[in-house]
Amino acid sequence: MEMTSVQDVAVIGAGPAGLSTAYELKRIGLDPLVLEKTAAVGDVWRNHYDGVRLNTGRVFSQLPGNPFPRSAGGWPSRDEVVRVLETFPGRGGFRVRTGINIARIEYGRQRDIWTLSSQDGETFESRAVVVATRCACTPVVPQWEGMETFPGEIIHSSKFKNARPYAGRNVLVVGSGNSAAEIASRLAECAKTVTLSIRTLPHILPKSVFGISLAGIGVALRPLPPAWTDVILNALRRLFIGDLAPYGLPFPESPVSQQFARTQVVPIVYDRFAADIRAGRIRVVGQIRKIEGQTVHVFNSIGAKPHEHQEEATLNVDAIIAGTGFRSGLTRLIQIPGITTEEDRPVGQGDHEFPGAPRLYIIGHFVPLSGYLREIRLDAGRIARKIGKQLAERSVPDRAGSHQSMQIVEE
Repeated sequence: MEMTSVQDVAVIGAGPAGLSTAYELKRIGLDPLVLEKTAAVGDVWRNHYDGVRLNTGRVFSQLPGNPFPRSAGGWPSRDEVVRVLETFPGRGGFRVRTGINIARIEYGRQRDIWTLSSQDGETFESRAVVVATRCACTPVVPQWEGMETFPGEIIHSSKFKNARPYAGRNVLVVGSGNSAAEIASRLAECAKTVTLSIRTLPHILPKSVFGISLAGIGVALRPLPPAWTDVILNALRRLFIGDLAPYGLPFPESPVSQQFARTQVVPIVYDRFAADIRAGRIRVVGQIRKIEGQTVHVFNSIGAKPHEHQEEATLNVDAIIAGTGFRSGLTRLIQIPGITTEEDRPVGQGDHEFPGAPRLYIIGHFVPLSGYLREIRLDAGRIARKIGKQLAERSVPDRAGSHQSMQIVEE
C-alpha cells in the first residue's frame, strides 16, 4: 500500500466546491492536495447533457477568482462552466491528482491525522480534510416490480446526453426535480410521446422575474422568516406559472420551505416545462406500480401508494429515464458515526464542526434557493479561514520528529 507524506489539507473532489475551497486555501498560504476520481478536472460538468445551462444565472454563480465573462451571457452554458473549472488549478496554483477514487476516510486520534484510502490501495495522510464529493454522487434507480421484464432501455438521468436517440419513441421520465423536468421538455421535441411519472408534487417557479434570476430573489429572501418567503414564492408561482391542476400538477400542500427541508429537492425552474405541460407535449401521471414487459402500470393520481386501490393507467413504453436523484455516499465514505442522517445527508456543512472529527469539513451538499455556486463560494472562504486558524494554532510534528509551527497568511 503506497503512502505519501502528510499534507496540510486534502480536498476530495475537483468539482466547483473542491476547486473553490482549494483556491481559498492556497490564498491563505496552505498547500492543498485535491483528489478527483474522474480522468480530468471538469469531467462532471463536461459529461452533463447537451444544452444544459446554469439555472442560477451568471451574476449569482460566480466562483472565487474565476468570474464568468460577460460573453457567457446571462445563463452560462455547460462549456462555459467547464472552462472555468479546468482553468481553476492553474489560476489558483494548486495541485489536482485525477483518477483517485477515495473510498474511506478515517481519523487517527493518537497521531491526530486523517487517513484517506483510495479504491486502488493508495493512501494519503492529511491534517485537515474537506469533503467536496457533491450531493449528487451515487445515482439511485428505484427497483420497480417487474423491471427485469422490461425489454427497453432503463437509464438514470445522469446518463442522458440528448433527445436524438429517442426520436419517434415512447419515453417515460420518472422524477419531480429539475433534471426530470428539463429532460422531459427536451424529449418533447422529438419523441413520439413523453410521460412524466411523479411521486411527490413539485413546486414550480419562474427562472427569472423581470430579468432577476430566482437565485437573486433567493438572496433577497434569505433574511426573511420561512413563512414570509413561502407567501412570496407562492405569489410568484401563481402570477408567472399559473394553475396546472387541470394537467395533473396542482399546487403542493406543503409550502416550499417545508417541502425542501423534507426532500432537499429544489423547485423546478425550467422555463419551457409549464408550457409543454399545457400544450400536452408532456403527460403527467402518478408513480409506477409495476412493469410487465413493455407495459408500465402507473397511478393516475400523484401521491397514491402502491398498496392502495387507486385508478391506474397503462403505458406502452420504449425507454425509461429515471430522474430519481442520488445518494451522497458520505455514510460509507467517512468512518465516523453521527456525521450523516438516515437519508445519507450530512447533518451540517460549510464551517460546521463534527464531534469526534477535528478539522473535517463538508461542502457542496446543500442547494439553497439563493444558488448552489454562490453558497459554495461563501462556504469555501469560511472553511479555508477556519482551517488556517486551526493549523496555525497546532504544533505539527514533521517527518524527523521535531515540531514546527504552521505559518498562515491572513488576508
